[in-house]
Amino acid sequence: QERIWVGIDAGKGHHWAVAVDADGESVFSTKVINDETQILALVRTAQAKADEIRWAVDISGRASTLLLALLVAHGQHVVYVPGRT
Repeated sequence: QERIWVGIDAGKGHHWAVAVDADGESVFSTKVINDETQILALVRTAQAKADEIRWAVDISGRASTLLLALLVAHGQHVVYVPGRT
């Protein structure tokens, strides 16, 4: 894949990540424990699926702090999308 979009429903104990391609087809959907090792495994999974990844997270508060810090630290493009959107 050239590009995928990964939407993350962030939570305190775990997150749910869903990736779609340019055609809106699901690339993967997975539960990710809010843990550095698992979040980095998610990043590697996404990188194995596409050359370019865009991340969207629905919470910008404490529940997503580790997730956002790791994504930014690993050069990922992240945007905040309000839950009501």
